[in-house]
Amino acid sequence: MTQEDLSQRKKILKIAAKLFALNGYHAVGMTELQEAVQLGRGALYHHIHSKEDLLYDIAREYIADLVSFSVCASAEPDPRERILKLGSHLVMKISSHQAELTVCFREVNCLTDPRHSEVMGLHLAYEKAWREAMIEGAEKGYFRPYDPIVLKGVLGMYFYSYLWIRTDGPLGPEIIADRFNDMALRMLTLERKTNQ
Repeated sequence: MTQEDLSQRKKILKIAAKLFALNGYHAVGMTELQEAVQLGRGALYHHIHSKEDLLYDIAREYIADLVSFSVCASAEPDPRERILKLGSHLVMKISSHQAELTVCFREVNCLTDPRHSEVMGLHLAYEKAWREAMIEGAEKGYFRPYDPIVLKGVLGMYFYSYLWIRTDGPLGPEIIADRFNDMALRMLTLERKTNQ
């Protein structure tokens, strides 16, 4: 692919993500996409093979990016700090790529196998990074014993911000990340009994 082709494909992916996030994957037809990107059918198909290719590329790129960051964050020896890093990165990524992360979280089940299995495997790898931090924190006496329901609750709090987070809102993503991180640590921290 030429640099121009790569640039055009990137533009198509960005516009497709916005359309899928706004209307839902199944509601967006190729004609609507073609009009949005302002390309003729032949020119559009020069850059993509199918609508599902677009969905796959969007979903895979952004969950793979989260997994890649989680691997780097795993080098942080303090599991409390690791949770803070994971949480902040996730909120910042959702804020800066809201349409893409909406598609990544909401439309993944529209993929067919083997693509669906691959992307879900990446989702599980990302969840595993959080789980390992929680388990290690419990082993070190910082966190209460690991509970998979708490993991789902903590991740859900962060993930579902794609529904309402606004880059132009009164609170910036940094403040939202700080508040989420504070709540996450409160949910996880082992309560110490004081002697009376």
